[in-house]
Amino acid sequence: MRRFYVAPDNLNQDRVTISGDEARHIAVVLRLKPGDVIGVFDGSGYEYQISLSSVDSNLVVGRVLSRTPAVAEPPVAITLVQGLAKGEKMDYIIQKSVELGVSRIIPIQTEHSVVKLDSQKAENRIRRWNRLALEACKQCGRSQPPPVEEVSGLSAVLKRFSGMPGIFFYEGCKEMPLGALIKEHRRAMLERGTVIYIGPEGGFSGDEAQLAADSGVMFAGLGPRTLRTETAGLAALSILMYELGDLGGCSAP
Repeated sequence: MRRFYVAPDNLNQDRVTISGDEARHIAVVLRLKPGDVIGVFDGSGYEYQISLSSVDSNLVVGRVLSRTPAVAEPPVAITLVQGLAKGEKMDYIIQKSVELGVSRIIPIQTEHSVVKLDSQKAENRIRRWNRLALEACKQCGRSQPPPVEEVSGLSAVLKRFSGMPGIFFYEGCKEMPLGALIKEHRRAMLERGTVIYIGPEGGFSGDEAQLAADSGVMFAGLGPRTLRTETAGLAALSILMYELGDLGGCSAP
């Protein structure tokens, strides 16, 4: 079934209205007609089955057939702090991390970041990245789009999440097993969430690693091979999700 996003204000008891790009997609691209049934989510954790009443490229109106709790949201909250990557790599990272179940994405400017964004470019990128996150939710069945936040700096993010388990992936720590950290801190990760820090092309600098160490985050590696920035975060996220009970992993404490 096709899934679409609507703002909560557009759902009124048993009636839903859809406008903008979603209405054009329904009417012009898919050519759906009154009586067709679609799926809708509004970011609140519920899924709706909608029977279309009227279809126009400017406004689509439907009737709510059912409302059910979403089942595709992960049982654990993981924040991805990602060093800005060049080209389409950030698009890929955002899309795939949403599919894997990330709860929040925070892009950061680092010493080795090739990409340098002024305020206008950053604003445009964030808008685009949030659209990509929403589209990924439609595709994978999630009902609560994870936010892609404003570009920040490493120091500010470390301070913000000082009370939450954090894992800093650093080139000099390849032999520090992630699995052992998860086993030791599993309960805290489940109760408070987890933050993972991934560098850009070239990784984090020595000064940034020292800053992270001073803040009290844990360090870990992803084995003996050197992973690209667009691979490292997805690998770390997949391992954490599985070990903490998602992606078919064990849910025991």
